[in-house]
Amino acid sequence: MVDSHSSIRRIALLGTFRTFPMALVGPFTGLILYLRGMPLAYVSAYYAVLAVLGAGGQLVGGLLSDRNGRKRTMIVGQSMSALFLFLMGVALVFPGYVWFSVAALTQTFFGSISFSAYNTFIGDLGVNKEGLVTSYGIARMGINMGWALGPLVGGFLLEDVGYPLTFMIAGVLIGAAMVLFIGLQEPVKRAEFDLSALRDSRYALSILPFVLVFAFIAQFGLTLTVFENTVNGFSFLDLGLFYLVNGLTVVAFQYPISRFLAPKDPVKWVNAGLMLYGISYMMLAFVRGLYGVMFSVFVMTIGEDISTPLLMTIANLLARPEKRGSYMGIYGVVSSSARSVGSSIGSALMSSLIGYPEALWGSVDVLGIVSAVATQVVTG
Repeated sequence: MVDSHSSIRRIALLGTFRTFPMALVGPFTGLILYLRGMPLAYVSAYYAVLAVLGAGGQLVGGLLSDRNGRKRTMIVGQSMSALFLFLMGVALVFPGYVWFSVAALTQTFFGSISFSAYNTFIGDLGVNKEGLVTSYGIARMGINMGWALGPLVGGFLLEDVGYPLTFMIAGVLIGAAMVLFIGLQEPVKRAEFDLSALRDSRYALSILPFVLVFAFIAQFGLTLTVFENTVNGFSFLDLGLFYLVNGLTVVAFQYPISRFLAPKDPVKWVNAGLMLYGISYMMLAFVRGLYGVMFSVFVMTIGEDISTPLLMTIANLLARPEKRGSYMGIYGVVSSSARSVGSSIGSALMSSLIGYPEALWGSVDVLGIVSAVATQVVTG
């Protein structure tokens, strides 16, 4: 018998030590490509390819977690992710961006396999809607503890020891985190391998609006970092402070927010979270100082605390429990590809509107309005 309380604490801790190394470098990868000479138009194309590989990894991870078990799939994905994260550092020893981008794309594929199984594992521990919201909330606290510290430390390392060594350190750390798999018990038995979930049109249609939702949410990544670096002149260390605010806000507020949201209508409150995202994005068009941007990130993160666990809960409630891995793989395809598409949209908008902040972030908010309406109409 699996102790769900013990398991969710272990998986949250694993999330912290898995995410921290990724957060050392993840927020800066697109910016590094740009600074290494990749034109913004090419950065947009890079994120399109990233979307395909990330989506593929999520789907493969979901299918494998049903067939081979959640734990084994996480181990394989994370070990290969650690290897290619280290190789990204090796690639940065040499000039240009080609080999770095190849290693980054491969790392994303294996990292997505691991993360799909991770999300499925958490879903197995929630016995109903309230349990799912709470379990994902606790797991997000662990993940965001890593995000709170990673970008700040990463910004310091990138400026102090350089790009190559920082990525190598991240690769070693994510490999070392695998010690936490020792003693972790599988929550469910393995299922027979089949592709029935891929033919479930009802599920696909219900989560289709999430494509727009995650594309909107993704503007917190590449769009924010490039905008604040190039327009407002914030350093890597400054950008790390923004992610510190994000992570600490999740750690401080996610659990009480999840407890509050557990009995609520998930679709209604997803849209409330998206509204806070929209407010914070428009604030970025007008604030220029460090503290103003940090406050905007705080507002944004409260929206994230509301919307993210509810989106995962909805995806789980719509799934057949015996094929949860496959269904969460499909959800992962949607979230991963949509986030990468969102980065491509952000790159395209910045190519023409980087000098017009109100138009840039106003265009982003139009995407948010459309995503909220689509979610209410289709999923609600």
